[in-house]
Amino acid sequence: MSAAGPKRGRAGSRRGSPPSALTLWSLGYVLVGVLLATVAAWPVYESSRALAVGIIGGLLGMAVAVVTRVLRWGTLLGALAAVGVYLVVAVPLAIPSALTSVPAFFGGVRDAVLGVVLGWKQMLTLNPPLGEYQAVLIPFLVVMLFGAFLATLFVWSGGKRAVAAVPVVVAMSVFGVAFGVSGTSSPASVAGIELPAPREWLVGVAVFVVSLVWLVGRTRLQRAAALRTVAAANISRRATPVWLTARRHLLAGALAVVALGAGFAITPAAAGWSDRSVLRDEIEPQVVVQEQPSPLSSYRSWFSGDTLDTPVVELEGDPGAVDRIRFVTLDAYDGEDFHIDADDRFSRLPRSALPGSGRVTLEITIGEAYRGIWVPSPAGLAEAPAFSGERADALADGFHVNDDGDTAITIAEAPGGGEGLVPGDRYSVLVDAPGAPDAVTALQGSRSTLDADRYPALVEWAEMQEQPRTGAGYLEVVDRLRSRGYLSHALLEDAAATGWIAALQESEGYAFAPSYAGHSAARIEELFTELTEQERRAGPDADPELLVAAVGDDEQFSVAAALLAQHWGLESRVVVGARLAAAEEVPGIPACTDVCTGANMSAWVEVRASGGEWIPVDATPQYAMLPSAITEGEQLPEHPTVPEQPRSEALDPPQAQSDANNDAPPLEEPASEVLAFLLPILRGVGLGLLALLLLVLPFLVLVGAKSRRGHARRTAADPEVRLAGAWEELADVYADHDVPMDAQGTRMQRAQTTGRVAAQRLAALVDRAVFAEHPPTSDEATAAWAIVDAERAELAKAGTRWQRLLTRVRPTSFVARTRSLRLPGFGARPALGTLGWTGSLDDRKKGDS
Repeated sequence: MSAAGPKRGRAGSRRGSPPSALTLWSLGYVLVGVLLATVAAWPVYESSRALAVGIIGGLLGMAVAVVTRVLRWGTLLGALAAVGVYLVVAVPLAIPSALTSVPAFFGGVRDAVLGVVLGWKQMLTLNPPLGEYQAVLIPFLVVMLFGAFLATLFVWSGGKRAVAAVPVVVAMSVFGVAFGVSGTSSPASVAGIELPAPREWLVGVAVFVVSLVWLVGRTRLQRAAALRTVAAANISRRATPVWLTARRHLLAGALAVVALGAGFAITPAAAGWSDRSVLRDEIEPQVVVQEQPSPLSSYRSWFSGDTLDTPVVELEGDPGAVDRIRFVTLDAYDGEDFHIDADDRFSRLPRSALPGSGRVTLEITIGEAYRGIWVPSPAGLAEAPAFSGERADALADGFHVNDDGDTAITIAEAPGGGEGLVPGDRYSVLVDAPGAPDAVTALQGSRSTLDADRYPALVEWAEMQEQPRTGAGYLEVVDRLRSRGYLSHALLEDAAATGWIAALQESEGYAFAPSYAGHSAARIEELFTELTEQERRAGPDADPELLVAAVGDDEQFSVAAALLAQHWGLESRVVVGARLAAAEEVPGIPACTDVCTGANMSAWVEVRASGGEWIPVDATPQYAMLPSAITEGEQLPEHPTVPEQPRSEALDPPQAQSDANNDAPPLEEPASEVLAFLLPILRGVGLGLLALLLLVLPFLVLVGAKSRRGHARRTAADPEVRLAGAWEELADVYADHDVPMDAQGTRMQRAQTTGRVAAQRLAALVDRAVFAEHPPTSDEATAAWAIVDAERAELAKAGTRWQRLLTRVRPTSFVARTRSLRLPGFGARPALGTLGWTGSLDDRKKGDS
């Protein structure tokens, strides 16, 4: 017991002594690393809350590590303390939105726990800046708190392990790069050299310089301390030559200058080697976009039945310059449908936007005529919509937008099955007011990107127009397309009822003409074939009313205009939505103000030159002049008259002639209400159990490893090995219970340093059996292990149940053996006995002798 007293006295003196210069220098390095990591993460969040999370989280991690070292806690106990601090500060620091109510607080605690596993993917599905959206700050808090904790432990430990703090500090700064935006900061010119990414370069250089300065300063401080120790012992030393010291300093400085210069020179070239790729570019949210049918395929459903006059969306607020509300933007065409490209990324949008001017707020309510995943909204959302009602949280959690922000969806489960919005859902949107659109006439076309072999009729009709490959030429071709088309939303007049026909008749008079649905390549080629044949028969100089031949609506004509844009070398896409009062009037599809019904639904094309702004182009055909049937070789009158619009009766065509897909399988019946209620609960419980398993898995591995190690020692075939294993086991038991034992010396000498009678008995028994003339017996090995079991039980009684549990999962015995492990060939022996091996190399030599 006398040996324990001095050790505690020395520990107490160390607690009371002031920190050394080396300790303060190392803590300063970690603090600067925390600040640099916070700066690196700023573009990800751009929020003052992120600054607080980075700095406070880093300081808390450092504080826990300092307390762990000062109070001489084990690494495991310190890690548990860091976890406890994290659980206490996570909600008020990183999830302030959870402080509004008690249920919200417990939900925030749940997000803080699950965010350790799932928060990384959540923040990758958001478009930066993330702000304070939900729990996106949790991964940043984890990195800063636990990174600072580990770095502080390393720098405080001294020796070679302190150098391990450098990769930890670097990894903290890498967080802001890996989870940041794909683009870099704007180029800057320095000394005549253009630096493509100055902010990223400065952060990287700062981390490098700070780490280098700390390593050099740490070496100098250690050397100074060693010299003071030598001087205090009155030991003479030979002074280092001045030229050698100067050479060392010059060499270190030259290396640093060369490294910085090389980085400065290489960065501009390296930035152009390849596109910057970050983690968010590789992860996609699990959305159901690709499972949805093309909204353009069901365009005509807006004009049938009661949908024509039924509200689709209701608007409140002043839209100002906002002239269109879009449901979906379709940017890919496969010859059958216009749909959303499979490569389009949908990600979350932060709920808070940075300050801006000229923004418009609109309240949108979903009407009885609509349900689905597409979220009607103007282009240019500044932040995620603010949903209201009972489903507000679910709708907000399921909200995503594509990269351009032109298509918004929500994949929240809908009542009665399916996903998305249902009648009655309400939300508010904040949008950036659009500027004055560019003129299509200012665009410059290029070589056609359209497959001419697939669309011969389109190409032929386009070449017949003899228009230049410019924006003005394209706009003239679209105007001719619209003027030579005729508006019709149905194949049969009876099926169309009287709604939209009556509305058109009230405005300027209208006579029904049948038209097929669909917008496949065959349907579009049929449209251009009719136009080409009509123009060939009438002649290029015929009056406009004699060139009307194609019948259809926005479904066909928007696709035709999009394909014509590709033939003109322009990028194009199709948008389904509605025009508001600020939009230019389009005959046939009226604009809406407060309420948009099915009669207001339209489809238009958007075009741009490579990389430019998208410009809308309406494609709705006229309905003032009916198509004229001209016979081949017919002599046209010199002054033709507009034919009277007779009532035409359309025949019911064969089913195979329609593009509509009536053979599609029926929709699946919605799942039972019990499963719909239980599945979210089971999913949450499962995720919670998975997170808990991941948290306790390291401890389970430690317990299993200790059990495996002890079993291997106890059941060794050789009694001598079992005896040596009993001594090794007792040494590990003492290490896990914080019983001091010297690592050097004979077994008896080491046992005496513990002050434990059992250790001295076991040391005597093992030494007597190992060094005896005859090999030890199994009874002696059994007796040795009995001493170990009794000593373990005695130590366990001295502590509480919680302390006994901590002892079982402490890695101290493994860490102590790892410290003594040095590679063979470097003047030291390998350490044995970590898992299944027992004894030591000296023991085996002595036993053999």
